[in-house]
Amino acid sequence: MGDSFFTLFLISNILVSVILGMILLLKKAANKQITVSAHYHISLITLFILVAPFIPFRYFNINLVENWLINFRANHSIKADNHADDGTTDTMNHGANWLQDFSMSIEQSSMGILDAGFFLVWVVGIISMLTVILHSNVRIGKMKKSLQVVKDKELIMLFNRCKEELAIHKTVVLGYCSWIKSPLTFGVFQPYIVLPKEMSMLSVDEVKCVLLHELYHCKRKDMLVNYFMFLVKTVYWFNPIVWYFLRELKTEMEISCDYAVLKTLNQDLHLQYGKVILKFASFSQGRPSFLAASEISSPFKQVKRRIVGITNFEVESQRIKMKSIFVLIAVFCFLLVSAPTLSALALPKENHSFGSATMKNKDYINLFDEFSGSAVLYDSSKKQYSIYNQEESTTRYAPASTYKIFNSLFALETGIITRDDSQLIWDGTPQPYEEWNQDHDLFSAMKSSASWYFQALDQQIGIEKLQSYFNEIEYGNRHVAGNLSDYWLDGTLTISPVEQVDLLRKFYDNEFMFEPDNIQIVKDSLLLEEKKGKRLFGKTGTAVLNGEQIDGWFVGYVETVDNTIFFAVHIQGEKQAGGSSAAKIALSILEKEELY
Repeated sequence: MGDSFFTLFLISNILVSVILGMILLLKKAANKQITVSAHYHISLITLFILVAPFIPFRYFNINLVENWLINFRANHSIKADNHADDGTTDTMNHGANWLQDFSMSIEQSSMGILDAGFFLVWVVGIISMLTVILHSNVRIGKMKKSLQVVKDKELIMLFNRCKEELAIHKTVVLGYCSWIKSPLTFGVFQPYIVLPKEMSMLSVDEVKCVLLHELYHCKRKDMLVNYFMFLVKTVYWFNPIVWYFLRELKTEMEISCDYAVLKTLNQDLHLQYGKVILKFASFSQGRPSFLAASEISSPFKQVKRRIVGITNFEVESQRIKMKSIFVLIAVFCFLLVSAPTLSALALPKENHSFGSATMKNKDYINLFDEFSGSAVLYDSSKKQYSIYNQEESTTRYAPASTYKIFNSLFALETGIITRDDSQLIWDGTPQPYEEWNQDHDLFSAMKSSASWYFQALDQQIGIEKLQSYFNEIEYGNRHVAGNLSDYWLDGTLTISPVEQVDLLRKFYDNEFMFEPDNIQIVKDSLLLEEKKGKRLFGKTGTAVLNGEQIDGWFVGYVETVDNTIFFAVHIQGEKQAGGSSAAKIALSILEKEELY
């Protein structure tokens, strides 16, 4: 399914579910070791995790997701195209006519059919949930229209005393509604407390308990939390763990509200408060409520926990409060650290850890023009790196056709091809370029970047052997999976510019201990040009989306009598950001540094 947003959202859902499970287990283990309020607030801050998949953390300069949005398009164009990799129809502007980049345009959206199907189901689910929620909350509009403002002087006096006890100074509308059976509270900016028309079944003390409970919801702005929970339910309609977590949050909201009310009441009224909860329990629907309001009535399982809490009520000690603060801070830090990893906009990027005392930062921004990108050079004689844009130079991208350097080496090592016998017969399948519609040996295939040739080599090598080789040379993330025809295009296999340079250096010195003759054969196939005693070796790679080149590589080395300079340039852009453009930038850098 690739790296589409919805695929990443599903992956992040698994991580979200694991974290929610951990939080629930933590609270169960802590239970009486932390305050009632801490239980509620831990759940409250955990809601942040449910938003994390939609936060583009790259805007906060977090390394994990830096520049992903540019690559998002590149990754999908690469995945779609088995051949879209090396080239443009332009020749080099540096007097070199030896390099042509062959690339083919893909007219395709960034999401595959399967992804689009899953995405459509998700959207339909969201629309269905919104419809149910909006239909349920039409009642609130009707309630406002039919609301009868309380005029009973004694009830108004009691209501005002309750507001004073809770230090509430904001206007709260108190009214009756003839067709509700349980008190409820709604409204964020203008709170409403609505009572059933028939309140004769309650004593004055019990009415006071009801008013304190509903007023505390207003004071704490629990209605805002209710709206947010409905939003989360809408987005995560398919995730039962999220629903269970939200149900627990709702229960904890009521239990913490009960605790706050009990602290304001005399102990002899605690029993009355419990009776009120039980009286209204019978009015609970016993099924998920989609009404954006806080109701004193609760499902029986929730009522049981509330009654146990009321029965066992005692003022929490200072020690428990201190423990609660510590746990809250620890959970908050854990969630804060975890959030970027959960982001659906974060998962595609991988970074290579790199640090070198022999590194110089370079400013080549004027050579990149409108492109985003990076450049890495390594001077063998000085054993020194020169790097432009270190952040992008350590970020991994799909290698496109630059992987063919090592693909051909693996084929030589396994004996599938040799210098004198490397020809493969074209099967007659029409290819996007005339240069590909013919038999090829290693040298002609490397020159025209005939993708079918290298795909055939991979098929003969086999996935297990390929995986072994990539592990052995430590190629990027070393991931080889799925379809062998495009693992180097679809973002499965990724590598950073720094790693490209290091691998080329190790390849050149044969640190892998491969057959020396095979190393030399690949070197010969990469030779591009020789000038004034200097020889240029290299390979390009290009990704194309809807006719536009948006991602390009040029990697290689310059060989002189007494030194070798290794380089890798990677670029991204909306158009003309292919291997040819990357090669032009690379040559400009080499010329500027007087290396070629």
